[in-house]
Amino acid sequence: MFERLARPLSGLSRWIARVVDATYRSLGRPGKLLQDLLNGTWIGHALHPLLTDVVVGGATSAVLLLVLGWFGVDQLSVALTWILGLTCLSALATAASGLTDFKDTFGDELNVAGMHGIINIVGTIGLIVAFVAALADSGTLLTVALLVSYALLSIGAFIGGHLVFKFGSMVNHNAFSGGKRVKEFTRIAGVAEVPDGTPTKVMLGATALMVVRRGDVAYALKDSCSHAGTSLSTGRLDGDTIICPTHGSTFRMADGAVRHGPATSRQVTYRARVRDAGIEVTGPTA
Repeated sequence: MFERLARPLSGLSRWIARVVDATYRSLGRPGKLLQDLLNGTWIGHALHPLLTDVVVGGATSAVLLLVLGWFGVDQLSVALTWILGLTCLSALATAASGLTDFKDTFGDELNVAGMHGIINIVGTIGLIVAFVAALADSGTLLTVALLVSYALLSIGAFIGGHLVFKFGSMVNHNAFSGGKRVKEFTRIAGVAEVPDGTPTKVMLGATALMVVRRGDVAYALKDSCSHAGTSLSTGRLDGDTIICPTHGSTFRMADGAVRHGPATSRQVTYRARVRDAGIEVTGPTA
């Protein structure tokens, strides 16, 4: 249902994603570091859900105080104002992190994420209006703005859950398919099949690996990017890292650690070596 409702917004959603992406690119390396911060690369999972908890919890607390006031509980206005202020600040940070994740979506996921974002942005505007009304002691405007924004944020949160559970937005795409396990070093290719310094897709049974050979040193990562499942063997090397061609997630080849997002989960890694004119792997490593 959400997919059908969101499709008319596809043009607007694509435009917003392009603007956000262009903004980060124009900032150069500082923009890349800011993106890593807002994606949640530094904590190992998406930052956006953590921030949404503050917004939903704060808005719920504000509505509770509003309702208590209707039942005659007094001296709640100061607490309500402070809670709305915190919630508004959290909502702005949440919007920034959400837009950062949003720019790296596509298809129906992009459309639904766009609808999710638009609803929440309107809800955030309502929260700001409610906060200003609380400061101005305008009871009617406060009540209307808070209740409408709370309804919008609740709908937006529900759609956010749909994005995670239906599309796996910002979920580790290798979580349920870690790759074939081999306890002993197992030959997967001849040296001649893996050109020096070229990311190459090699199969280990049913598991595709991205293998890089540099002379007598070899590296092997699971081929599907943890962010969106793109084949890393079609990516490019940058020093000791491999860069995903779709969204630019950057992984250290030695251990799969995330150097830059939007990926937040470490890439599945195998120990690799060159032996007897062949490449052998064991793992995956912990």
